[in-house]
Amino acid sequence: MSRFSQKSQSQPGMVAANVQAVESTYLALQRTQRALVGMTIACAILGTAVLRGLHGALGNRIYLPVIVATSLLTFAYTLRNAMVLPALAELRRNPRDPKLLQRWSRNNLIVQALCAAVGLTGFALQLFGAATPIALTLYAIAICYLFLLRPIRP
Repeated sequence: MSRFSQKSQSQPGMVAANVQAVESTYLALQRTQRALVGMTIACAILGTAVLRGLHGALGNRIYLPVIVATSLLTFAYTLRNAMVLPALAELRRNPRDPKLLQRWSRNNLIVQALCAAVGLTGFALQLFGAATPIALTLYAIAICYLFLLRPIRP
């Protein structure tokens, strides 16, 4: 019998507590993702239906926020591959380590916040009077990336 299985049999309450902590963290990350998607949809509705910005306030500089949004998504994808997925692999190997759980959770939140920032860039574009299709495209991209880069169950 391995040392790990002996330990888990001698302390069954700790294994259940660790599994419960991982599961509750995963559920909290899912709730956060849903809240960010809801916020992005609310910004899209608010921006298209209620707010009307100054048309032409950005002038010829409309491409600058789009470059920022693209950079944010590239950074989010790179951060996920460089930090979230390795932390997930370590967490799967050692689910008892609370520091690994915290690091995995924190990195997932950062990636989700970067994806939601793209939707907020679309909202800012609408406030500055950009064309509605550009802003709606940024909203759609933000929502797609929030689902594409969602937390993976450990």
